[in-house]
Amino acid sequence: MPGATSTLGMVTAGAGRPRLRWRSWLVAGLLVLAIAGVAVAAYLAWENSQGRSGVCTIAHGCSKVQQSRYGKMIGVPVSVPGLVLYTLLTVAAAAWLADHRGLRPVILVLAFYGALGGFLFSAYLTYLEAFVIDAWCIYCIASALIMTALFLGWSIMLWAGLRSRGDTG
Repeated sequence: MPGATSTLGMVTAGAGRPRLRWRSWLVAGLLVLAIAGVAVAAYLAWENSQGRSGVCTIAHGCSKVQQSRYGKMIGVPVSVPGLVLYTLLTVAAAAWLADHRGLRPVILVLAFYGALGGFLFSAYLTYLEAFVIDAWCIYCIASALIMTALFLGWSIMLWAGLRSRGDTG
């Protein structure tokens, strides 16, 4: 039966050919990435609140980066707004998957702009690490990679939503 959903989360696409519900799978992946971002940012926020820089094993510039004048915004470690953003992106992905109150289009736009802002800020901080501070923090690099993946994922979702003229499901 064309268009029927199986128990494996697949939709039959005519002639019995299955096709994945790729958007739901993508957002599930974005949810996992956002949770990973929460973990990295929460660890750094905790360490920063204790006056520490975290255990830095691969790149040995964590302390130099986090103790630099760029490690805080208005006296708050940059990991704290990062934690807030990752938490919001986690909630957005979960709400999109649940189709909370039919607000998928709104959630999609908000998540895209949140990820865009996080990506741009991460790019700025990475620039500072490379060309101003001259030190690398492995947690900052991990966070930048996670945020880049979130931005790309939400960009694909927005593109697909616009392409299908508002059908974000």
